[in-house]
Amino acid sequence: MYKGEKLGTITLHVAGIHNVLNSLAAVAAARYVGAEFDAIQKGLEEFRGAKRRFEKLGFEKGITVVDDYAHHPTELEATLNAAMEMNFNHVWAVFQPFTFSRTKLLLDDFARVLQIPDHAVLTDIMGSREKNTYGIFTRHLAEKIPDCVWFPQDEQAEWTDERKYANFGQICDYICEHAQEGDLVITLGCGDAYKIAKMILKKLAEG
Repeated sequence: MYKGEKLGTITLHVAGIHNVLNSLAAVAAARYVGAEFDAIQKGLEEFRGAKRRFEKLGFEKGITVVDDYAHHPTELEATLNAAMEMNFNHVWAVFQPFTFSRTKLLLDDFARVLQIPDHAVLTDIMGSREKNTYGIFTRHLAEKIPDCVWFPQDEQAEWTDERKYANFGQICDYICEHAQEGDLVITLGCGDAYKIAKMILKKLAEG
């Protein structure tokens, strides 16, 4: 609608009320600079989303696997609420916490939003540029989320690729054993959690 006039209807191919609001803002901006509504409508209906923003990576054995860059509680909340509105049987959220400082600072917020999906599965914290001078570990977050799944590691061991991919392998195996036809698996985080999604698709295809 524009000043009481109905311009038309737009169909989006991206999930979530936040994308509805983003699209409305895009319509308003485009109209302001003189774009015709037909062109705006066509552009939005052809938009299939940005890479790593609810990006569908595959579909195997009736299970949809997507990946999203969300790594802050506000982003996670919007993405997970969108996922829960999409009529999947169950939503499996595989989250990779990023940096020790953020995980410690926002621990309760992460715990709150990770209760939105049907199932939450956590990787080890990806420290990136940081050393763990905060004494924070995945178990501190997992213990605040009812029925959360995580795989304990030696907290004193150095974070190495070998350790990381062992952790990813455990998560992949768990998801493949428990997710069912009609479910959604979404990997979340700004690190490399998307690799778990690819591992899951490969294992499902081979199984």
